[in-house]
Amino acid sequence: MSQITDTGHVRSITGQYATIESETVNQEILNRVTGLTRLGIGVLNSLILLHYFLKLMGANSANQFARLINSVTDPFLSMFKGLIQTLTYHGIVFEFYDLIAIVVYSMIGWVVVQLLRIMFARATT
Repeated sequence: MSQITDTGHVRSITGQYATIESETVNQEILNRVTGLTRLGIGVLNSLILLHYFLKLMGANSANQFARLINSVTDPFLSMFKGLIQTLTYHGIVFEFYDLIAIVVYSMIGWVVVQLLRIMFARATT
Protein backbone atom coordinates (compact mmCIF):
# COMPACT_ATOMS: atom_id res chain seq x y z
CA MET A 1 0.00 0.00 0.00
CA SER A 2 1.33 3.42 -0.87
CA GLN A 3 0.39 7.09 -0.88
CA ILE A 4 0.92 9.53 -3.73
CA THR A 5 2.32 12.81 -2.51
CA ASP A 6 1.78 16.23 -4.08
CA THR A 7 5.32 16.14 -5.52
CA GLY A 8 4.66 13.13 -7.75
CA HIS A 9 6.42 10.65 -5.49
CA VAL A 10 5.02 7.52 -3.98
CA ARG A 11 5.60 6.98 -0.31
CA SER A 12 5.24 3.39 0.76
CA ILE A 13 4.15 2.31 4.20
CA THR A 14 7.81 1.89 5.12
CA GLY A 15 8.39 5.61 4.46
CA GLN A 16 10.62 5.20 1.39
CA TYR A 17 10.01 7.42 -1.62
CA ALA A 18 9.95 6.28 -5.21
CA THR A 19 9.40 8.39 -8.31
CA ILE A 20 6.54 7.34 -10.56
CA GLU A 21 5.44 8.57 -13.93
CA SER A 22 2.91 11.36 -13.72
CA GLU A 23 1.25 9.75 -16.75
CA THR A 24 0.38 6.74 -14.61
CA VAL A 25 -1.20 8.98 -11.99
CA ASN A 26 -3.08 10.93 -14.65
CA GLN A 27 -4.41 7.75 -16.25
CA GLU A 28 -5.51 6.48 -12.85
CA ILE A 29 -7.36 9.73 -12.19
CA LEU A 30 -8.93 9.60 -15.65
CA ASN A 31 -10.12 6.04 -15.04
CA ARG A 32 -11.62 7.03 -11.71
CA VAL A 33 -13.38 10.11 -13.11
CA THR A 34 -14.84 8.20 -16.05
CA GLY A 35 -15.88 5.41 -13.71
CA LEU A 36 -17.62 7.88 -11.41
CA THR A 37 -19.34 9.47 -14.41
CA ARG A 38 -20.62 6.08 -15.55
CA LEU A 39 -21.75 5.25 -12.04
CA GLY A 40 -23.60 8.55 -11.68
CA ILE A 41 -25.40 8.15 -15.00
CA GLY A 42 -26.21 4.53 -14.14
CA VAL A 43 -27.71 5.50 -10.78
CA LEU A 44 -29.70 8.34 -12.35
CA ASN A 45 -31.04 6.08 -15.09
CA SER A 46 -31.93 3.39 -12.55
CA LEU A 47 -33.89 5.89 -10.46
CA ILE A 48 -35.71 7.17 -13.56
CA LEU A 49 -36.52 3.58 -14.56
CA LEU A 50 -37.80 2.92 -11.04
CA HIS A 51 -39.95 6.06 -11.31
CA TYR A 52 -41.32 4.75 -14.62
CA PHE A 53 -42.20 1.34 -13.17
CA LEU A 54 -43.80 2.83 -10.06
CA LYS A 55 -46.06 4.95 -12.27
CA LEU A 56 -46.72 1.98 -14.54
CA MET A 57 -47.81 -0.18 -11.62
CA GLY A 58 -49.98 2.56 -10.17
CA ALA A 59 -47.99 3.02 -6.99
CA ASN A 60 -49.55 5.13 -4.25
CA SER A 61 -48.07 8.62 -4.70
CA ALA A 62 -48.60 9.33 -0.97
CA ASN A 63 -46.20 6.52 -0.03
CA GLN A 64 -42.89 7.76 1.40
CA PHE A 65 -40.76 5.68 -0.97
CA ALA A 66 -42.72 6.82 -4.03
CA ARG A 67 -42.44 10.44 -2.85
CA LEU A 68 -38.69 10.04 -2.40
CA ILE A 69 -38.24 8.63 -5.90
CA ASN A 70 -40.46 11.35 -7.37
CA SER A 71 -38.63 14.15 -5.56
CA VAL A 72 -35.21 12.87 -6.65
CA THR A 73 -36.13 12.29 -10.29
CA ASP A 74 -38.46 15.25 -10.91
CA PRO A 75 -35.65 17.80 -11.50
CA PHE A 76 -34.14 15.51 -14.12
CA LEU A 77 -37.48 14.74 -15.78
CA SER A 78 -39.00 18.23 -15.77
CA MET A 79 -37.58 19.17 -19.18
CA PHE A 80 -39.05 16.03 -20.74
CA LYS A 81 -42.58 16.36 -19.31
CA GLY A 82 -45.09 17.22 -22.00
CA LEU A 83 -42.78 16.04 -24.76
CA ILE A 84 -45.01 13.06 -25.47
CA GLN A 85 -48.59 12.54 -24.42
CA THR A 86 -48.96 10.52 -21.22
CA LEU A 87 -51.32 7.59 -21.66
CA THR A 88 -53.47 6.21 -18.84
CA TYR A 89 -55.49 3.05 -18.74
CA HIS A 90 -57.42 2.01 -15.59
CA GLY A 91 -54.95 3.74 -13.26
CA ILE A 92 -51.87 2.58 -15.16
CA VAL A 93 -49.78 5.51 -16.36
CA PHE A 94 -47.47 5.20 -19.35
CA GLU A 95 -44.92 8.02 -19.11
CA PHE A 96 -42.83 7.45 -22.18
CA TYR A 97 -40.86 10.62 -21.57
CA ASP A 98 -39.12 8.73 -18.75
CA LEU A 99 -37.71 6.32 -21.31
CA ILE A 100 -36.64 9.19 -23.56
CA ALA A 101 -34.86 10.78 -20.57
CA ILE A 102 -32.97 7.53 -19.94
CA VAL A 103 -31.77 7.47 -23.55
CA VAL A 104 -30.77 11.15 -23.48
CA TYR A 105 -28.89 10.88 -20.18
CA SER A 106 -27.14 7.73 -21.38
CA MET A 107 -25.99 9.55 -24.51
CA ILE A 108 -24.82 12.55 -22.46
CA GLY A 109 -22.86 10.25 -20.14
CA TRP A 110 -21.29 8.45 -23.09
CA VAL A 111 -20.30 11.76 -24.72
CA VAL A 112 -18.75 13.06 -21.46
CA VAL A 113 -16.71 9.88 -21.00
CA GLN A 114 -15.53 9.97 -24.62
CA LEU A 115 -14.56 13.65 -24.36
CA LEU A 116 -12.60 12.98 -21.18
CA ARG A 117 -10.77 10.12 -22.86
CA ILE A 118 -10.03 12.18 -25.98
CA MET A 119 -8.75 15.12 -23.97
CA PHE A 120 -6.78 13.35 -21.25
CA ALA A 121 -5.97 9.78 -22.26
CA ARG A 122 -2.34 9.00 -22.96
CA ALA A 123 -1.66 8.36 -26.63
CA THR A 124 -0.54 4.80 -27.33
CA THR A 125 2.20 4.21 -29.81
